[in-house]
Amino acid sequence: MIYKATKLIKQEMDKQELNSSINEYEKSSNVQAGYNIQNGPYIQVDFISSDDDNDVAVRVFGFINNVAEDKEEKILKVINECNAEYRYLKFVLDEDRDVNIEYDFPVKLDDATVGVVAYELFVRCVRIAEKCYPMFMKAIWG
Repeated sequence: MIYKATKLIKQEMDKQELNSSINEYEKSSNVQAGYNIQNGPYIQVDFISSDDDNDVAVRVFGFINNVAEDKEEKILKVINECNAEYRYLKFVLDEDRDVNIEYDFPVKLDDATVGVVAYELFVRCVRIAEKCYPMFMKAIWG
């Protein structure tokens, strides 16, 4: 099922002429939009809805993949630095040893603004990812 917020976010992405797609799953739907970070990876931002409320989960899965055990301490330090600097997004190291970026919309976000907020968060996510990526690479290769 494609949920309401997914449709509203896709409409705004189209309005902003941002290339995006909708995916439908058994228990969720999402809008995916991507961006090539300068001197870095292609990141895909997912706007995930699991009901008809506007409490959308924003995720960048695998921002950094498969962190080696001997680099974990350095990566966690960078995660803490990024989390202290950027209050809108949260960087996490998951059980697969990937660094993900996360944000959750407020539940009470209204229909008229959910798409606009999603687009703004896409832009912020890309900007923050571009600023933080070199810090992660320095921790891994430095």
